[in-house]
Amino acid sequence: MPVPKKRLSRSNQNARRANWKALPFSAAACPACGAPRLSHTVCGFCGFYRGRIAVGKLATQAQGHAEVPHVHDEHCQHDHD
Repeated sequence: MPVPKKRLSRSNQNARRANWKALPFSAAACPACGAPRLSHTVCGFCGFYRGRIAVGKLATQAQGHAEVPHVHDEHCQHDHD
């Protein structure tokens, strides 16, 4: 494998690395509750992913786990008394 004959200067090295910056994550609205969430991930507010409940009370009961308490927040769309 070929190797460079001369060493790169710091300015050339830093100019090449200038494009290595991290980009912010793009959040999309959850189709079930409208809360912001990352693409291709389960919604942290309602537990929906790809049109079904992936995490939450119903999913854990179906798998035989203990009941997870429901947290009411501004994204919750249940009718409360």
